[in-house]
Amino acid sequence: MIIRPYGVVIDGELQLGDELVVEDGIIQEIRPHTGMPEPWIISPAFVNAHSHLEYRGLQGQLSESEFHHWILEIGAAKTEQLAQQVRADCLIAAQENRAAGIAWIAEHSDRLGAREAMAATGLNGVIFQEVITLIESADPGPKLDAIREKAQEQDAHLTPHAPYTVDRTTLESFASGRDLLSIHASESPAEQELFHRGTGPISDIHEKFGFELGVGGMSPIQYLNEVGFLRPGRQLVHVCEADEADIDLIAAQGVSIAHCPRSNDELSCRPAPTRQLLEAGVPIGLGLDSAASSGPINMFSEMLAALEASYARKEPISPESVWRMACEGGAESLGLSGWRIEVGSRVPLLKLNIESLATTEEMIEQMSVERVEWLQTD
Repeated sequence: MIIRPYGVVIDGELQLGDELVVEDGIIQEIRPHTGMPEPWIISPAFVNAHSHLEYRGLQGQLSESEFHHWILEIGAAKTEQLAQQVRADCLIAAQENRAAGIAWIAEHSDRLGAREAMAATGLNGVIFQEVITLIESADPGPKLDAIREKAQEQDAHLTPHAPYTVDRTTLESFASGRDLLSIHASESPAEQELFHRGTGPISDIHEKFGFELGVGGMSPIQYLNEVGFLRPGRQLVHVCEADEADIDLIAAQGVSIAHCPRSNDELSCRPAPTRQLLEAGVPIGLGLDSAASSGPINMFSEMLAALEASYARKEPISPESVWRMACEGGAESLGLSGWRIEVGSRVPLLKLNIESLATTEEMIEQMSVERVEWLQTD
């Protein structure tokens, strides 16, 4: 099978004039055109490095725009949703991911529905069943047993939600294991205030439920390192508040990042230090987070937001780096190998129906979900 687009995206860079020879879904050769090219571009499929399918029904329904107020609002909204509604929302979100060119997702879930939605739509990925022991910190055992049972129902990995919502003993038990884990960390100024000074709105919530972390004088990243959580196979989500010392720790311990710029902006979080992380060699994937905070499923909008976030920090990153985050970087952040267009690869391929583009930046600016098709190579 000869695939002859006018452009191929390799490592985030739009390269013109190449065609692919594919046999049984495996790329056998990348070579200069041997005939008239077609009016489309080939790219590796996208990896959604951080997802919450279950919140699709809350898209456009929440009013709070500051992080800790939003967390309280979505927590209340979840109690009003029926299990059947959540399953239906997961299916809609999975369909939208697939239509947007996403082949693999890292799904964070608190309720059932994600696994069957992924299976129904042909999405691959991993499900992280979130663990929160904020209310049960004095005796988390029964809560953990219930969560394990739920995780078994959808073949999910248990993972701590955040360093400030899981008691230290439970977090240390996760840290000592070898499973792939993903945790929200260093997301908001309120989280920083909690870990550095033991004060602020999150501290007030802790006091209400008698939850004690006993932290102070450190960052959330330093705390995670102290309990042994930082190691290869661990993904940190957001890291908007990470400073140079945190970045050094992340890089030294072989940890990866899920960057969610639209959600960060919506919830009044600072732009994440993506250029510093990339320069330190940290794998970064783009995550669409939840429709409740990021809006409609759209990787092109997420890529544009990632560029804008880097400009806002006055630490610009290249369009090629951003496209790579949406593909190879997302795969690397979750331990997947071979997710690139190269000889010997079986990476799923997208057909982007748009003409006369010359650069990756033009693709990010002009592409839309409606122009995405899946390329069948088997």
